[in-house]
Amino acid sequence: MAIEFSAKTDVGNVRTNNEDSLFTDRELELYIVADGMGGHNSGEVASRMACEITSKNFKDSLTRSKKSDATQVMYGENNPNISQAANHLISAIRLANRVIYEASQGYSQNQGMGTTLVALHSEDNHYHIAWVGDSRIYLFRHGHLQQLTVDHSLVQEQVDKGLISSADAEQSEFKNILTRALGTSEDVKVDTAEIEAFDDDYLLLCSDGLTRMVPDDKISEILKSAENCEEITTKLIELAKEAGGRDNITVIILQKKSENFWKKFLKSVAKTV
Repeated sequence: MAIEFSAKTDVGNVRTNNEDSLFTDRELELYIVADGMGGHNSGEVASRMACEITSKNFKDSLTRSKKSDATQVMYGENNPNISQAANHLISAIRLANRVIYEASQGYSQNQGMGTTLVALHSEDNHYHIAWVGDSRIYLFRHGHLQQLTVDHSLVQEQVDKGLISSADAEQSEFKNILTRALGTSEDVKVDTAEIEAFDDDYLLLCSDGLTRMVPDDKISEILKSAENCEEITTKLIELAKEAGGRDNITVIILQKKSENFWKKFLKSVAKTV
């Protein structure tokens, strides 16, 4: 799958440190955003650990799976209804949760730390996504923006139960209360989905520093008008800061390019050499 991407993180206008972390690996085709929480500097510790442990364990799992005699180590139950790559991704996130939790229990300065996490792996014309918390993944396809993840938050639970509307949820003073995060308990449930990929898809991974400042319709406008991934990440962060920038802002934009695009690109490069 041919993927173009851009990734940026910004401290915002109010915070003095950045508790968001991100990970990108074009060869592994894995992309992660994590938004840490906790006192002192423990939020950024948790988000960095989530990215590092998830990516390393996922890569190791894929390497082992290619060896016919390798022993597969899975953290938690294997789900037969999803691909093996998706199972490896969920397993890696579960391991990250356990390590962060143990670190929070073992060091007083890290007590109470945790992090959200959204991860995307592309393979064989499919996207495998997994998430915990309220960082989000969006799909922009044929001019339509769709949120693929469901927030693990108190207000989202109220929306699901029909107690409040989605519009009310956006204005709620409780929208920052999470019902699930990495590192806050010994075990965690990781939600997942697999989506078929199409040429010219855009995928957006972001922390809530973007989505609390910039509504979906504004995000959609940027995706419609921007010429490339770099321009999209820059403009989205600028919009979040113009709206107040009350939190750290992290954005990863992916675009699935058609094979014809890359053939034309390589030919144009060859002509200039």
